[in-house]
This record gives sequence, structure tokens and C-alpha cells, in this order.
Amino acid sequence: MGWPGREEEPIARHVPLRACPGAFERWVVVDSEEELVATIRAARAEKLPVRAVLPFADSLPPEGGLGGLFLRLGRDFEDIREVDDLLDVGAACPLACVGRRRGFEALARAGGAVGDAVDEGWLRPWVAGLRRFKGRGLEDLTELEPDPKALVTRVRLRPGGKLLPVRAGTMFREPGKRGVDLRALLSRAGVSGVRLHGASLADDDPAVLVNRGEASPRQMRLLVEAVRERVHVATGVELEVRLLPPGRGGRL
Repeated sequence: MGWPGREEEPIARHVPLRACPGAFERWVVVDSEEELVATIRAARAEKLPVRAVLPFADSLPPEGGLGGLFLRLGRDFEDIREVDDLLDVGAACPLACVGRRRGFEALARAGGAVGDAVDEGWLRPWVAGLRRFKGRGLEDLTELEPDPKALVTRVRLRPGGKLLPVRAGTMFREPGKRGVDLRALLSRAGVSGVRLHGASLADDDPAVLVNRGEASPRQMRLLVEAVRERVHVATGVELEVRLLPPGRGGRL
């Protein structure tokens, strides 16, 4: 196949924590469902690993490059449509854009795109249905069924449930134990203000990783692991790292 995209696309252009010397082996922007399906099928025919990258996605890049084909969902996956009392939103639409609509203001300061919030699960109370690519084609669901090997392309949203948006740059997932709060654990561990070269924790939030200069991916990962170890020693809780390499955590 004559790939319409680019080779050796710099990773730093597409991740918030920008210091990264590596590149995506192949990079393709798909603007429609037809292009998405055709590109995935062609890549599979060549036995080429395929992963998707959404705009503003929280991730911690690797030290080197990433092999395989990386898809960026473009034009048709970034729009917002009104359908009856629901919003039909493309997976690549920034959450902050949805937050401008009446009834959806809780998302106004949320980081990342709709698809990532669905994958993480915290948007679940508002999900009335979704469309996704799985296996060989697209399917429509009325309920959210998490699947790391599926790619959400559109989401139907209905406000009303209680949301706890994840702040951009948050290093760890919430522990998931009743009465156990991530930021309370970090406070008990006394990690506020910790720095490593150009990487540090945010001044106003010890759960958020910040690249203040040219911190390397290795330095940022070392800081994350140091904080994780400190929390484990101080509280006995093992936190799950949220900032994974680009590519939505799995192959399609």
C-alpha cells in the first residue's frame, strides 16, 4: 500500500509532555470512518501493528521511537452534532469544546479528548451510546463496554450523572478503594514540591506531572516511580501509573 501519511513523525509534536527525541515509525491522519477502516485493514495485511493517538492525550513518551503505524483521528472525528437531547461527539473532539455546550459545563476545564475519557471510564455516567471499530469493522452500542482492542470513534452524551474529570498530567489512577483519595495519599507521603531536573509535581496539585524545561522521558519516569515508591512506603498503597506511552495502551 502507498501510505498517505508520513514516516518518522516526531513524537514530541503530539504529546503534552513534549521532551522526547523519538519518532513514530509511520503516521497517518484519517479524516473519515471509511479511511479509518481501509487504513487498519491495509496495515493488518502487511502485519503492521496499529495504534491510535488522540489530540491532547495524556501520555509519557518513551526514550526512543515507537514502531508500527499510528493513527491520528482527524476531521470527522472532531465534530459535535446535536441529536434529539443528546450530543453526538467525535472521539477526537477536545473535552473543553464539549464543555462550551449548555448542560456540559463540567467538561470546560477537562484535558484531553472525548475518546480518552471514555476509555478511562470517568465519563461513563454521561455515555448514552457509542460507535467503535472492533475486529473488522464498526459497531454501535447502547452501553459502554470497555475493550482495550477496540477504538471508540463517536460517543453520544447525555449530562446528568456525577463526573470527576481527570486533570491533564495526572500521574496515577484513583486507587478505587472506598474512602481512599489519590491526593490525600500523596499528601500523607509528603511528596509535594519534589523535582528531578526539569520534571516536577505541579505547585497546586501533587498528582500532576509537569515538564518545566527539557526533562527527558527517562527523568520523568524516574520521578513518577519515585513518587509511587514513596507513597507505597508511607501508606502501603500501590498506585497504578496512568501516564502510558502514546498509542492508547494497545494494538487494534
